[in-house]
Amino acid sequence: MTGTLAAVLIVYVFVVIGIAVWSAFQTKTEEDFIVAGRSIGPFVGGAVLAATQISAGTVVGTLGRHYFTGVSWWYIWFGVWAGWLTSAFFVAPKLRRFGALTVPDYIATRFGSEKVGALAAILIIVSYSIYLVAQFQASGEIARAVLGIRPLTAMLVIVASTSVYTMLGGVRSSSYIELLQTLLIVFGLLIAVPVLLNHAGGFGQAMRFLDSMDPRLLRWYYGPKELIAFGVAFSLSIAAAPYEMTRYYSMRDEKTVKQAIAIAIGFQFIIGLSVLAIGLLTRVLFPNLASPDQASSIMAFEVLPPLVGALLIVGMVSAIMSTVNSILLVTGASVAHDLYGKFIRPDASQARLVGVNRIAIVVLAVVPVFFALREFGDVQTIVIEQAKFIASFFFVPVVIGLNWRGGTAAGATAGMVGGFFACLVWEFTGQRGFATHGIDAVEVGVVTSLILFLAVSRYTRPVAEENVRIFFGTN
Repeated sequence: MTGTLAAVLIVYVFVVIGIAVWSAFQTKTEEDFIVAGRSIGPFVGGAVLAATQISAGTVVGTLGRHYFTGVSWWYIWFGVWAGWLTSAFFVAPKLRRFGALTVPDYIATRFGSEKVGALAAILIIVSYSIYLVAQFQASGEIARAVLGIRPLTAMLVIVASTSVYTMLGGVRSSSYIELLQTLLIVFGLLIAVPVLLNHAGGFGQAMRFLDSMDPRLLRWYYGPKELIAFGVAFSLSIAAAPYEMTRYYSMRDEKTVKQAIAIAIGFQFIIGLSVLAIGLLTRVLFPNLASPDQASSIMAFEVLPPLVGALLIVGMVSAIMSTVNSILLVTGASVAHDLYGKFIRPDASQARLVGVNRIAIVVLAVVPVFFALREFGDVQTIVIEQAKFIASFFFVPVVIGLNWRGGTAAGATAGMVGGFFACLVWEFTGQRGFATHGIDAVEVGVVTSLILFLAVSRYTRPVAEENVRIFFGTN
């Protein structure tokens, strides 16, 4: 297995480097780097959206949750897809029509304030740094379970490899690499399911074993309150996720964006069902793993044929890399375009902006490694927490802001700051009584953000009509 894995990794790395070098020659301007010259079509775009969503939270965290808790976790996918549909109908068309480079560009223009855009950029950097912690922690779990190497080594390899291809070709290289990554993970998962089913003695025997171990595995490990809270967190964060919305800007037009979202949901449906089956079947074969997050890598290394296992492990690593890449592109652009280019050096050349973007990518990739080594929770828990914060400060100004012309700069500021801190405070205070009252931090954060956005907008200076007209047309 080790030799096969090394061979597959080498081939994969050479393909990735080839795509990155080709893309680097196509990247001349900031627009090329950040939005690929707006050249991405529907199938590649759909694979990209799927790849950014199918992260360590899915191939390690979600699979681990199914291993530990069984079937009921699958229902959170309905929240994910509700978020995508909200984005398809109420967010993506207007954002693509606007044609900016970054999400803070939208915030600054929609609310007529570069300062509000800068606040959005800062919140994006902070929240997505948390998300990077989950990705690096997952890579450490895979390395420890499969290769027996130190997590730090694996994290640094992920940082180095992803930073290189992100810096070289920007969104263009990442789009085609993520197409490859999506196809690889789908192929590996689809092959793994029947192999595991055969080792488990068939569907019926596997189900009987799980039922005898813990009946909740096939029924309801989580109650309705918990599943609704998880689903809301994912739904609202997906609808307003900056690392997804930035990808809309790279696509050809509004029609392409809607087609890409439909394709992404199709990929996710296949992946979600496969991950559910693999999690359950791995519990049958290895009922007492030390950590649920090790289920995917142990299964690939111990059960699957060497080539299939190697492909699946490379697919899991590539899923982590694709999300790291997307996050670095968004956070790097927030630093270079939204902060440096607008407030520090507004006269900076295109070459300088691209250079600052590349430096920011390296710095922002290294910092979360320090926190990942401390393992503040399992991978899925970290993913859920960052989703709550994204939803709490971004859902209202993005989704409501795109569909209600009365929002103001002061309202957007109050909504973002208030939502962020309401979620934070509730997470460490009221969340402890969740079992009794069933009110999750994301619900508190989004409701607080909405109330502040509407109330403050009602009594503060309206946005200039020329800004509002961009998104709503004339009265």
